[in-house]
Amino acid sequence: MKIDMHTHTLYSGHCLTKLNTFRKICLKKGIFPIITDHNTIEGALKYQKIYKDCIIGEEISTKQGEIIGFFLNEEIKKGLDIYDTIDRIKSQDALIYLEHPFDRLRKKLDQSYFDKIGFDIVEIFNSRTVFNQDNLKAKKFADTHNFLKGVGSDSHIGFEIGASYVMMDDFNSQKEFIKNLKNAKFYVKKSPIYVHAFTKFIKFKEII
Repeated sequence: MKIDMHTHTLYSGHCLTKLNTFRKICLKKGIFPIITDHNTIEGALKYQKIYKDCIIGEEISTKQGEIIGFFLNEEIKKGLDIYDTIDRIKSQDALIYLEHPFDRLRKKLDQSYFDKIGFDIVEIFNSRTVFNQDNLKAKKFADTHNFLKGVGSDSHIGFEIGASYVMMDDFNSQKEFIKNLKNAKFYVKKSPIYVHAFTKFIKFKEII
């Protein structure tokens, strides 16, 4: 199965991809998504209820930066201390995913915490990361610390879905997901740089 480990829907705010459109694209490209909307799991819950096949995630803004939780059952509010956020992820028996850790152009978790947190998975390629060196640095970090690796499109526009994905065996549990991810193959492609302008435009419209 092809899993895009970092995707966004209309519920992220600065994304216009409706759930039915998101679904059509996933079916067309054969993608099983992990939906990681910003500070909400509302869209992921609705998608799972209607279409079944997704993993519920959330890209959570903490006081020290962003972190993603996979296999969540309950939404985690933004603005908490990073350790409080991690405790709430772990209390749901969920996984901690470190996204675009070295992207110099975007908000991310403060690097001073990298050696203090036991990440379950580190994103070694993000399609929206502009500088290749930043993705390479993430891979080196994951290799050095022996973290499981993941990749994702970080899609905010429909056509971006599936730009990067992992190819892995099917799974029936979180434990099996982790086991199969160890033997996954990675397929990666960068998004065109203009997608960032689109996101900024949507954010601007929200402000005004």
